[in-house]
Amino acid sequence: MAEGYARGMADPRLEDHAVGVELQLTELTEELERARVQGRTERMGELERDLAGLRDDLAATAERIADEHFTEADIHADHAG
Repeated sequence: MAEGYARGMADPRLEDHAVGVELQLTELTEELERARVQGRTERMGELERDLAGLRDDLAATAERIADEHFTEADIHADHAG
């Protein structure tokens, strides 16, 4: 293992997915607040269901990241040899 690395690497695609889900959570949370201020209770229910699904997705992704480590990078470039 390279110096400075305490553990293996996680799949960067999973980490990218987690960041994307976090961004969606942030956006929907802000939209939920706007709906709450505007008294749009039907929209609030939709957003709360969407948020619950995203939280589940983030939790599952975090579990996969925690369980899936590689000892070295897997490079798929033709020139990498």
